[in-house]
Amino acid sequence: MPTKRVPLYELQVGMYVAKLDLPWFRSPFLRHAFLIEDTSQIARLVRAGVKTVEIDPGKGADVQDPGSTTDVMRRTTQPSPAAQAPPVRPPKSLAQLNEEYAQAQLAKKQLDQAVHSLFSTFSKGGTVDARHTTEAVQEITIVTRTLASSAIFMALSQNRAGDATLSQHALTACTLSLVLGQTFQFNPLELQELATAALLHDIGLLQISPHILQHVHSTSSPLTQGDRQQLHTHPRLSILTLERQRGFETGVLHLIGDHHAYLDGSGYPQETRGEFTSQRTRILMISDKYDELVSGFGGASPLAPHQALQRLYQEAQEGTLDREIASRFIKIVGIYPVHSYVRLNTKEAAVVTNLNPTALHHPVVTITHDSQGMGYPTPLVVDLAHQEDQPQERTIESVLNTTKASFPPGAARAA
Repeated sequence: MPTKRVPLYELQVGMYVAKLDLPWFRSPFLRHAFLIEDTSQIARLVRAGVKTVEIDPGKGADVQDPGSTTDVMRRTTQPSPAAQAPPVRPPKSLAQLNEEYAQAQLAKKQLDQAVHSLFSTFSKGGTVDARHTTEAVQEITIVTRTLASSAIFMALSQNRAGDATLSQHALTACTLSLVLGQTFQFNPLELQELATAALLHDIGLLQISPHILQHVHSTSSPLTQGDRQQLHTHPRLSILTLERQRGFETGVLHLIGDHHAYLDGSGYPQETRGEFTSQRTRILMISDKYDELVSGFGGASPLAPHQALQRLYQEAQEGTLDREIASRFIKIVGIYPVHSYVRLNTKEAAVVTNLNPTALHHPVVTITHDSQGMGYPTPLVVDLAHQEDQPQERTIESVLNTTKASFPPGAARAA
């Protein structure tokens, strides 16, 4: 069977690499032909500067046909009885979480630079470089495929309160859209369009009067009707900007144009009916909304990640957002995301180290400090969903703000 050349961001576990686009002496591996057995191998190729590889479908997995979206949704949202209570994976150690989070922070820093450069170029010259955009999307895609989703999520969510930077909002919306979109098994082109739209969905805001944006981001008082109407033109302005530049697919423009067309008719533009929006548009809506809630982007008071997830759930139940997609997003992240620091009802401090898919309010935690703030010599791992052997049932009382000095000194920090 002939080999296929694919971009690195399409490389997945199970594929057989037949050739790299590097000379042998620059390869991070002894051989140029090998089976991808772990995402760490892909990460090594990224660090080596590999852009494309040739895969041999005869010796490993091929680029998959994702099948119908309906089938994917049915398999994901309606598991068989045997899959109702999947076994919980062993929780990772704090050292493993520390390492994952450090890698995610480093990746975020690199992505920050790429996205900031893209938006800076537009601010100065009014142009969006399609090639530059594609490269940024590919870098983000590689990160979402090679690093732990929990670490990526926390790296993007931490310290977002009060950050109204458009490039940061774009990076977060893009990354979360990709993480969520990948669970629907969209094909590579569909994912690329989704990521591109998420990265550029608010580029039109840079053409809105500065006083309107300043008002939106600095106060919760309502805009005048005229200012609100101008703000609501930003999806259309984004589309017009990209149409002038050319090089952007029609699918990208449709996603951008509809990302505020909420399902209950409360969004805009008014001529777009939310009930007819695509699945990818609804993914972008939720990723966009989540970061607005966490960062306060748009003027609202910033929420903690678990509070933002609860708000998403509430808006989905009210019909503003897609219920199934919001539910999947929350299941991926967890009510209390991995890496979160929490206070238990026993006043002990703990780190969330694993999720319980069927009991999101009761994750697995690693207790690091007692009620007096003294560190345990050996951290205690407790599955809050199964405490039959525990003398006292523990529950999460609150999420700790780890940037404050109130957190027990000396606690392990996934940073």
